[in-house]
Amino acid sequence: MPEETKVVSARELMGLVDVARGVHLGCDVAGLTVGESHFYLLLPHVYEVAPVPAWRCRVIAFYGGLSAEMGEGERMGLGRLDIAVDDYRRLRPAPRKVERQLLHWLAWKAVEAVRKAAEDQ
Repeated sequence: MPEETKVVSARELMGLVDVARGVHLGCDVAGLTVGESHFYLLLPHVYEVAPVPAWRCRVIAFYGGLSAEMGEGERMGLGRLDIAVDDYRRLRPAPRKVERQLLHWLAWKAVEAVRKAAEDQ
């Protein structure tokens, strides 16, 4: 990733969405459920220069924490949000422990998806 992963609260996420919409940055969070008990990570993946220097980020919402298992209902939401570089730098970095948990969790999700695809064939 080009920048460090950030963690935000529901209130911070909605503030970033309001800013993005106000300055015409990209934003697609329609598929996310926003709630104070949820866990949100921002993963930057593309640098953009217009209309302002910004990071295009994948927003990952974990509704059941990082231990959510596949097949147990809606446990994860994905969105996209462009965040001005200056605003992004002010956000709280995700602790290393959270980054390691995310990597471990995503690896298990990938394994489960491969297994399910093999069973469906």
